[in-house]
Amino acid sequence: MKVIFKYFLLMFFVSGIVIGVNFKYPNHLDYINDKVIDIFFNSKQDNEIGTNIVIIDIDDKSISEVGQWPWSRNVMAQLVNNLNGLSPSCIGYGIIFSEEDRTSPSQLIDGENKNLENYDVTLAQSIENSVAPVVLGYSFLDESYKGEKHTTPYIPAVVHNTLKAEEAQFYKASNVLLNIETIQESANSSGFLNSIPNENGRVVTIPLLMEYQNQLFPSLSLELVRTIYSARDLHIKSAANINQISFADVKVPIDESGSMYVNYINSKTGFKHISAVDVLNKNFNNFLVNDVSSKIVLIGSTAMGLTQEIPTPFNTNISSIDLQANVIENIISGKHLVKPDWEVIFQYIATILISMIIFTAIFFRSAVVNVIISFVITIFAYIVLQTLFVDYGLMIGTSYIVETILLSLVLSIAVHFMQNNSDMDNIKGKFASKVSKAVMDDLLENKVRKGDLSAKKKIVTIFFSDIKGFTKITETIDDPNKLTRYINRYMDSMTRSIMISEGTVDKFMGDAIMAYWNAPYDVENHTDKALTSAIEQLIYLEELNRLNLEEGLPKLQIRIGINYGEVFVGEVGGELRSDYTIMGKAVNNTSVLEQIGKFYHCDLIISQSVKDHLKEKYTMLLIDIIQVDGTSDAFNIYQVFSKGDPDEFVAEEIETFEKGINLYRVAKFDDAILIFRNLFLQDNLLNRRLCQIYIERCEVSSITILGGEFNPIQSINKSVISNS
Repeated sequence: MKVIFKYFLLMFFVSGIVIGVNFKYPNHLDYINDKVIDIFFNSKQDNEIGTNIVIIDIDDKSISEVGQWPWSRNVMAQLVNNLNGLSPSCIGYGIIFSEEDRTSPSQLIDGENKNLENYDVTLAQSIENSVAPVVLGYSFLDESYKGEKHTTPYIPAVVHNTLKAEEAQFYKASNVLLNIETIQESANSSGFLNSIPNENGRVVTIPLLMEYQNQLFPSLSLELVRTIYSARDLHIKSAANINQISFADVKVPIDESGSMYVNYINSKTGFKHISAVDVLNKNFNNFLVNDVSSKIVLIGSTAMGLTQEIPTPFNTNISSIDLQANVIENIISGKHLVKPDWEVIFQYIATILISMIIFTAIFFRSAVVNVIISFVITIFAYIVLQTLFVDYGLMIGTSYIVETILLSLVLSIAVHFMQNNSDMDNIKGKFASKVSKAVMDDLLENKVRKGDLSAKKKIVTIFFSDIKGFTKITETIDDPNKLTRYINRYMDSMTRSIMISEGTVDKFMGDAIMAYWNAPYDVENHTDKALTSAIEQLIYLEELNRLNLEEGLPKLQIRIGINYGEVFVGEVGGELRSDYTIMGKAVNNTSVLEQIGKFYHCDLIISQSVKDHLKEKYTMLLIDIIQVDGTSDAFNIYQVFSKGDPDEFVAEEIETFEKGINLYRVAKFDDAILIFRNLFLQDNLLNRRLCQIYIERCEVSSITILGGEFNPIQSINKSVISNS
């Protein structure tokens, strides 16, 4: 009974969420929907492409032979005359003649000379005398254009709009770029060439009507089809809840903006292209008269630099003239893409059915069954939507279906995990309060490794780090949000390095970090991994500081101490709050190593025990032999600079410095001080502060040794730490 109740509860929850979100934000998944439509376009093959259209292409070949663009208008006039000799049904121009031809003889001589040829007039006469009606192209401009206002273009069509204001919101233009008056008035008609990309940069729809000065104007493609049908009236109306343009026997579905979805033709051959130079030269070896006769002729260009490239759903670009050809073919063939009026009902039903089917998997108590059902539903939905698109031209939005499948799958899998893994969740909840998430996940998922929460002794590598002068930094940043973001960015970068190297972040102590390796599970080469992580953190810090400086934030500097030793590992605390941590002398010594970095001017200090267990090579320098106050053990400490062997110059400096330390330890102060003073005079020392320390020690010890025995061991107490 509980399972059935849960089943219906989940089904209604998912259906309500999906329907509610899509109702309030209908376009929130347009990007995914466009990508699915792209897949549908690529899956369809148009083996039979219409032969109603031919493109006279001002291509690279034509530019090469005739000359650079723009051509003289007498050449364009010859092109029109030669085309008329081939008996096309009509001619459409995808080119705008917006300026006078400056190559006309009449333009080359000052003053008027009526006896000289004006190429603009020559072209206008060819267009006017053309047996095939010529439709020119022009372009509407938006508010960003600040040029001269032009008059409305003349069109012989009469547009009858019966749509209400809420049913249609046509694109409105602020200005228009027309052909020069001589040429514009010679044509049978004209149409605009505008195409408007969507938010994803693709031309999915193309306007067939645009509004300018309270009048509707047709596009070039629509006007060409109207011309060949010899229709005068264009009717804009709503039929079966779908807006459409109708004339003669043609009906074109449009959306509320007066645009038509472009049913791009997916064909290897595409539309017939004839090079313009072949028409000019009447080179019938490259084309046939029948290629042009009784066809709609579009004059445009695919030459590089001359055409506007239109992004298509095929991940390719086509020329603007090929786009016009696609639109004309869609209108003539009637192969339109439409959003059916029953789309919303279809989406509601699909949402309910899909959620019902996917949630039946909870009765099987198997996440695998859940995934299989979801996969089958996804394939079935794809086939249905693809069939509707390819065979019937119906565009059904995918947002409802995609969200329903994903949300139902995620929720049902979540139910499976809650049903079958409640014990594991309890363990995770308890363990999450003991160790870092990375350790918890690793212990739970990797059965090969063995680790537990029981108290025990274990050899570990311990890590302490602290930010230098953090108190002063907090005083310079007044904004608490900025300070929090500043420190969190640092902590995130450092802890990520620790966890990636299989370390356990024990705790954060203000701006300090404590971590360890090899507990609660065994970590191979944990000493090398700890030291490598520390070196990486210093490198990451340089990158963070570049960001900090760009944002006007203080530069961060840290000190790191690393030690190796035996500790107690286990759970510490009471019933209400406990920690999984490590304790022991080795932990205390590690904290001291980090703190004395200030005294020695070292960013990274390791103990002798760490050095003894390293398997990889590092560039490091012997610093001192120390004894922490309250302990009996003395040990060497080293400053680490980088991973890998040092170069010969650095190696020589290290050898010389450590030679000086060894002389100092055997009380040969004069020899030692000579070495340290010579080193101090050199440039780019690894640690100049150490030279100063040993010069001072040699000077003091050479005097005090006369009164007693010399002890090279540096005792580390609170005084050394606090005064450093």
